[in-house]
Amino acid sequence: MNANHYLTIRLIFLLGLISQMGRSQQAGTDSVKTIAPIPPYDNRNAELPIAYGRQPLWKITSALSTVSGSDLQKNFATNLGNTLFGRIPGLTVQQSGGEPGNDTPTLIGRGINTFGGSGRNLLIMVDGFESSYEQLVPDEIESISLLKDASATAIYGLRGANGVLLVTTKRGSDGPLVVNFSTQQGFHTASRLPQFLGSYDYARLYNEGLRNDGKAPRYTDADLEAYRTGSDPYFYPNVNWYNEVLKKTAPISNYNLNFRGGSSTVRYFVLLNAIQSNGLYKNVGDLDPESVNSKYSRFNFRSNVDINLTKRLSASLTLGGSVEDKANPAATKTDTVFSALAKLPPNAFPVYNQDGSFGGTSALTNPLGNLLRTGSYTSNGRTLQSTLKLTEQLDMIAQGLSISAAVSFNSFFRSFSDKTKTYERAFATRNASGEVFYSRFGQNTSLVGNEANSDQWRNVIFQGFLNYDRTFGKHGISALLMYNSDSYTNVNPTTSAIQSLPFKHVGGGGRITYSNRNTYIGEFSFGYMGSENFPKDRRYGFFPAASLGWIVSNENFLKENSAITYLKLRGSYGLTGSDQIGVNNRFIFEQRYPYTDAYYLGNNNTQVFGLAEGAFNPDVTWERQKTVNLGVELTLAKRLDFTLDLFRNNRSGILVSPNRTVPQYTGVVLPLLNQGEIDNKGFEATIRYSNQSAAGTSATSAFQYMVEASSWYAQNKIVYNAEAIRLFDYQYTTGRPVGQPFGLEALGLFKDQAEIAASPRQIFSSLQPGDIKYKDQNGDGVIDQNDTRPIGNTSVPTLTVSLHSKLQYKGFDLDFLFQGVTGRTAYFGGSQFHAFQNNGQVAPIALDRWTPETAATATYPRLSASNNLNNYQFSSFWQRDGSFIKLRSLELGYTLPVSLLNKAQITKARVFVNGTNLFSLDYMQGYIDPEVSSGYPALRTVSAGVRLQF
Repeated sequence: MNANHYLTIRLIFLLGLISQMGRSQQAGTDSVKTIAPIPPYDNRNAELPIAYGRQPLWKITSALSTVSGSDLQKNFATNLGNTLFGRIPGLTVQQSGGEPGNDTPTLIGRGINTFGGSGRNLLIMVDGFESSYEQLVPDEIESISLLKDASATAIYGLRGANGVLLVTTKRGSDGPLVVNFSTQQGFHTASRLPQFLGSYDYARLYNEGLRNDGKAPRYTDADLEAYRTGSDPYFYPNVNWYNEVLKKTAPISNYNLNFRGGSSTVRYFVLLNAIQSNGLYKNVGDLDPESVNSKYSRFNFRSNVDINLTKRLSASLTLGGSVEDKANPAATKTDTVFSALAKLPPNAFPVYNQDGSFGGTSALTNPLGNLLRTGSYTSNGRTLQSTLKLTEQLDMIAQGLSISAAVSFNSFFRSFSDKTKTYERAFATRNASGEVFYSRFGQNTSLVGNEANSDQWRNVIFQGFLNYDRTFGKHGISALLMYNSDSYTNVNPTTSAIQSLPFKHVGGGGRITYSNRNTYIGEFSFGYMGSENFPKDRRYGFFPAASLGWIVSNENFLKENSAITYLKLRGSYGLTGSDQIGVNNRFIFEQRYPYTDAYYLGNNNTQVFGLAEGAFNPDVTWERQKTVNLGVELTLAKRLDFTLDLFRNNRSGILVSPNRTVPQYTGVVLPLLNQGEIDNKGFEATIRYSNQSAAGTSATSAFQYMVEASSWYAQNKIVYNAEAIRLFDYQYTTGRPVGQPFGLEALGLFKDQAEIAASPRQIFSSLQPGDIKYKDQNGDGVIDQNDTRPIGNTSVPTLTVSLHSKLQYKGFDLDFLFQGVTGRTAYFGGSQFHAFQNNGQVAPIALDRWTPETAATATYPRLSASNNLNNYQFSSFWQRDGSFIKLRSLELGYTLPVSLLNKAQITKARVFVNGTNLFSLDYMQGYIDPEVSSGYPALRTVSAGVRLQF
């Protein structure tokens, strides 16, 4: 943060103090309630953010869901995305791991609507402009809304088909200065870590695997006894590498200070925030000066100011940013560290040898030694979001008419410092006389620095608006006409020349909303937009949408029905687009000649590279999506609220290779054509009950509560993807969900040799009793890849449910959120579950292995010390139900009575304890987290804090 930023914040603060002159005395006499009452579900006149504007809730006929920033504060996380689990109906959040600074989740709106991961991304808009959101903090967030149907997103043109996430930051208000300060201190723990057996069990089970393979045991009875007793830790080690490398807990802290207020002329919101989270690695930086401790810190600042320059001209300045620092020990990446922890057997070597050197071999490095003696990896990142908007009221031309212009500049830059070195490790052996010999590998070197790498992007956006909003008696009209031009540049030096060229969009859109007697509502919206990624004659597209709403409760025949407080029916239909056709498919309308093809020449088959004719599509265009949405909103007895949305999306024009019409054996490089099609349909439902009447909260009871349950479902199906002709119908992906797993169907374990002889031949390896038996799908008497079929579900859930509740009694309050998902499959694979594969470990799951004695109860195949190609085929045997229920947040607080605060000039004080991701109910048997199966684990956080208001 430079001097200009500090100066801006100080000036805004001074403006806020000046605006309070003449008000301070009155403000000091205002009564302050002990605790704010729980509000009713919806204030129908409250305005919510929509595309490039705001509308009263009763007037919205499109499908959207919103969560407030105050609710997001209940999840203590360094990444804003990790506060969204279960908060927004229709939004699927997939956790990617818990590493601080590298834990951005995947966000999916209304399920999967296209092929490939790159084409599913939501359009993220921060205060009306495309930008990153992960670095923002809940204290600066007013609300986050998901726009879901065509009526809500058509104005975004060929960028709205995947849904739009609107992030709205807080702004000032016309009122006295309010200062908020909060601090939160806590610690992380790994929600679950992989479990592995110790050296004694490892050795005896390894011997069993060797015997099953027809080989002699490796470990003698004396070896096993030494492992069991731990009598010789240097030559018979029993190392839990997770305990050696990781801490049980790691601290996390957060500090927040913000100012809000203003007058009829100037309104402001200013925020300063600091957050720090240490990693789970042990503090190796304290042990070796050339290593570092794992930590992540970020400082956020925000200054949002609205100024009435004249009676008609107003200006809005939005300025936000962050500075973040991240450090990890070792030159290796985090995933590499955790991969080594999951593979290295506990008896491979000790952490330290008897002479004090690090244990290790030529092929296996020492995880703790890697953290201590291979250098460090640090980065510094800066994010800036800035917008200036001017609005002129044109009432002299027509009442309710205004014109606006805005420019936004957003940028991100991260520099890396990679310091590397190597170290010596040794493997100890001992002869019969007890003499110790060391075989040494690697060498100790000095640090070598690399400061050349960086990652950066920037975008510049221009917008112009013409707005009209007026009521004529019982008629209301609001309209918007806009122009948008944006340019995004990725200046990362590692990207290709094509990807470094700016990504540009130019176009506009409009919306007109008509209401009659606040009962009948009609809206038409459209987007007209072009992208540089398509041919000139096919660059622009038109995307219209229409919606209707009927507030039935305003009709005379329902006004006398006191049970129905509010009833609205709405529906929409429209066309949206997506230009996310893949980063490797840029400018494929041009013929290119890549230098990639290889020819083998001469007697020695020397490989010679040369130019090749690349595939191209001169008619490439964006994906098109037709969306229909039907919704109902109902309030009963002023306390019970219910909403339901039904939707269906049809996505066409998805890029596919025409393998069905041109066989692959022709050897021709086929172009990508806009032929793919997907159907996706589902629902979202929310029911909420509050004991506070929606008519008002002036007469509040001592005990207040709110309970809200939500569920959302989305199931997609591939209609056409031009896949190659298959031998068997069950191998087609058409008609199945995107990402459907295909594998062998397991029928259990072979009981004996007679059953093996009577079964179809499995080609993967020689069989023994206790091996996995597979189903012969095509009946040819042979089990091979032709017998793979759809098994299980994808990793993306089809159904998500959440339960959110708030309870208040006098000064005490309790808030919790449960989230559950189903319709997904997890897989028990890799070294965590496949015993001894690739010289890896063995997990407790293998204790239930098949042996002649446990043949009737075994749930795990016979052990093998070699890579068993039959048992570890991708099959239903290793699949598990990926459903789970998690307690995402729990917070208990107490608001101190006002009588205790007056002398301290504090208007409100609240202390609280908070938990995030406290527990999970699932089918993983405690082995892995159902969301994060490998790499840096998911985190559980417990904290305590205080919030003060002045």
